[in-house]
Amino acid sequence: MFSFPSSKTPVLFQGITSEMGLIQLQKAIEYGTNIVAGISQETHIKNLMGVPVFNNVKLAVKKYNPKVSVIFSTPSRALEDVIQAAKAKIPLIICTTEHVPMHDALKMRSIATENGVQLLGPSSNGIINVDQAVTGTLPTHLFNKGNISIIGRSSSLIFEAIFQLSEYDLGISKCVTLGADHLIGMSFVPVIQALLKDKSTDSILIIGQVHGQLEQELASFIKKYKKHKKIFAYIPGKYLTRSDKRPLLGMKSVLFSDVINQKKQIFEKSGIQYIDDINQIGHTIAEKYKLKKDKK
Repeated sequence: MFSFPSSKTPVLFQGITSEMGLIQLQKAIEYGTNIVAGISQETHIKNLMGVPVFNNVKLAVKKYNPKVSVIFSTPSRALEDVIQAAKAKIPLIICTTEHVPMHDALKMRSIATENGVQLLGPSSNGIINVDQAVTGTLPTHLFNKGNISIIGRSSSLIFEAIFQLSEYDLGISKCVTLGADHLIGMSFVPVIQALLKDKSTDSILIIGQVHGQLEQELASFIKKYKKHKKIFAYIPGKYLTRSDKRPLLGMKSVLFSDVINQKKQIFEKSGIQYIDDINQIGHTIAEKYKLKKDKK
């Protein structure tokens, strides 16, 4: 069962001495995230900002029992770090690494399944449980506390949605980024299951992608689930054309607008309100709350 890290959840940072690891460590500590240990190949470093540093995941897990591991690794190193975390049975692994080779991403997903753990990413910006914990690279200053939760593939579009919602004085409860790569470890379904039971969330925004079947899987789940929360969805790419230079997997000869229309119909049949225009995300959700744009 997927669960959101809280201020009490013990978190491990793998790649803690990398440039991104150091930046995010400071930000996570300042936000109140419970970073219990870090992993580094630089064996002479034993402590960073009050966080004990190990060069072995098993030792860190034995001593501190982290429930989440956040990985800040190079593309060539990311697979090995995921394998170590999965074999150590850390329940939730968040891989922030971008440009992971596709065969490595497949292995990541396979090893996570074999060990009964959950994998978010690769190329995930992680999770923020607003005012409690941030596990990943999401910029905390953008998130004001509220009752809307977001699950998305693209972090840039998530930031656009948050900006629009802030214009109506609407805040965020939780945000999860699945990762923008073609192959990722987790689908929308486990996260939406948790959000539908989350008392601090009363509306959910889904930001999908034109390629893949994850949106169809989500719609099928929602159709069967007796939901009691309003769910909105947006998929970018409506005006993209076919490209021989940058074809999406299996979509070289498919019009993106046709795929989006198919997903839109599936969403609407499942009771999910589809938003056609990215510029209308904030307005559409604000209508549910009968709010007008803040003129300040």
